[in-house]
This record gives sequence, structure tokens and C-alpha cells, in this order.
Amino acid sequence: MYYKSKLIGKPEDILNETPQKLEGKNYLRSIFLNLLISAFIIISYVYISEPFGSISSIFVNNQEFSVQFGITLLIFTFFSILAGPIHGLTSGFLGELLYQLAFYDTFYLEWCFIVAILGLLSGIYKYRPMNYFDPLKVYYTFVALIIVSCIIFGFIMVIQFFLYPGQLSAEVIILNYGFKFFLQALISIIFIVPILLLIYDRVLSKEESHLYYMILTHHPLSASDHTFYLKFGRTKIYLCSRCSGVILGGLFAMFATYLIAKIFHSEFSAEFALIMCLILPVPGLIDWGSQRLLLRKSTTSSRLFTGLIIGLALHFMSLTYNYYFYTLLILTVYFTIFGVLVFLGHKKEMKLLKEELDNFPKEGEQ
Repeated sequence: MYYKSKLIGKPEDILNETPQKLEGKNYLRSIFLNLLISAFIIISYVYISEPFGSISSIFVNNQEFSVQFGITLLIFTFFSILAGPIHGLTSGFLGELLYQLAFYDTFYLEWCFIVAILGLLSGIYKYRPMNYFDPLKVYYTFVALIIVSCIIFGFIMVIQFFLYPGQLSAEVIILNYGFKFFLQALISIIFIVPILLLIYDRVLSKEESHLYYMILTHHPLSASDHTFYLKFGRTKIYLCSRCSGVILGGLFAMFATYLIAKIFHSEFSAEFALIMCLILPVPGLIDWGSQRLLLRKSTTSSRLFTGLIIGLALHFMSLTYNYYFYTLLILTVYFTIFGVLVFLGHKKEMKLLKEELDNFPKEGEQ
């Protein structure tokens, strides 16, 4: 079952009247979403760079003149325009930094700054919904990307002149660094990114939509305060807060253990993983249990946070190795507690419902 504005009337009117609208304005939600955007770009940058190479790879691994299609350059530039200059700056620096720590023997700090500046400049021409319904905007994006590429072209050459004075000739720096970047940008982003933005805008900004799928939210519209939304263009996709937190927590934990294994060549011990499986679910169980027993009402922020740490615990389960018996024992105990809370919560709800019915005026009474 799902709800969409053009199919059932205007559910956005219902959504906008709920506490979801008020919660959407608070700082915690804003901080969470901004961190989520940055984390998504950073994780995407590192994972895509492993098979295709990062933005710096074509210059670090092959200092001769050669041009190739830059998958990472394309995706990072596209995401930076969608997210904006701050996300482009921070995500570019940290994404390149983490990739170098994981895959390079030598550290090239200058390329962290180059990628960060690329993200900043690309994000200045930030995407706005319905911009690309005007064909001129596509042309302006094309021009903006040419300007950005020229600036990075010059920035790369200046850095090479200052870092390696006398080691490389001007011809080598201009051809093998600056001009090589500009040609790579020409075939990778200058023509393709405006087309991607046009498609993105036409698909997700043609009309304002609220996609409220029960399979994603687990709650009817009347309980939409248990959800949060991600906005793509003019389309809002609603998700269950706690379940989304669990998924995100699991993904972040996978990325963290992946990086630790690459950078430090080590893994978490099975004993540590088992302890995490024991401790981390407790806050989530308390938050959900106290709400199920009608003792308090949890918030979107608390659901997201507790979901995140439950997601961490689920990932650590895969690292318990020879302690799987104890892991199953922990799961059994927690699911038993969960079942007891469901039973007690249902019993309390039925009791309150009975009291309401008993107090309801009978027929003929005034």
C-alpha cells in the first residue's frame, strides 16, 4: 500500500499538519541529514575509487600523458552539484584522504586539496529544483563546468610548480598534469553532468510528490511522526526512522571495518564484537520498549540514533566468529524481551481501550 498525491488526493496536506513538519525544522534533523549527505558522498567516493581509481589516480599512478574516462570524477562532480559547496569541499577532502590512506603507500596531501576545491567550485552552481526545465540552464551548467575545469587546470599546475621546483619542466607540468586534467574533465563531466542534471530534474521535479510507501514507513499517515523524509528534487520519500537508522548504522559499520582493514591491516577481535552485540542494542530496546509500554513517546531523533547503534550491533554479529553460540544466545534473550514488551504493551493498550469504552456514554444517557 502506498500514498501519492496524484493518486489519492492530497496526502501532503495530512503530512504537513503532523508533528513531522515541526520535527523537520529542528536542528537535530538538519544536522543528521547534512552528515548523512556528506557520509554518502565520502563512502561512494572511496568504494567507486577502488575499482576505477580516484581523481588523483591517473596523475599519481601514471605521470605520463594519458587520458581516460573518469568515473569517480563524474559521480563526485554530479553529487557535489546536487549537495552544494560545503558538502563538496568536505566530502572531497575526506574521500580522497581516506582513499589515499587505504590504497597509497605515499601520502599526497595536495590532491586532497585539489579534490576539495573541485567539490567546492562544482557545488557553488548548486542544483535547484525545476532549473533544468529551462534549456538555458543546461547551457549555463556546461559553461560553469568549463570554468571550474579551467580553474582546477591552473590550480594543479601551480601546485606542481611550487611542490616540485626544478624537478619537472614547464612543458611536462602543463601537458601531463594541467592539460591532462582538462581533457579528462572534457570527456567525463563537462558534457555528461548537465545531461544527468536535466534527467534528474525532469524525473524528480516535474511535480511535487510525497511518496509514502507502507513497506518503507510501516506506519499509516496518521503516524507519520514515526518517519522522516529524504527530498530529491520536489519528491519526498518517507522512511521509517528506526529501520532507516538500523540500515545506515549497518552500512557505516561495514565501511568503518573495511577502512580499518585496508589502512591498519587489522580487524576487530571476536571478543570485542561479542561485547558490542551485547551492549549496543540496549538503548534501542529501552527507547522502543518505553514507548510500547506507553510510558513516553519517542522522537524521530531518538529513533534514528538508537536505530544507528542497533545497525552497528547487527554488523558486529558477523565478526563474532567462534562465538556464534553466544551470539545466538544474546539474540534469543533480546527477542524474548522484545516479545514480552509486545505482550505487555498490547495488554496495556487493551486495558486503556476498555476504560474508554466503559466511560463512553451509553445509549439513552446524557
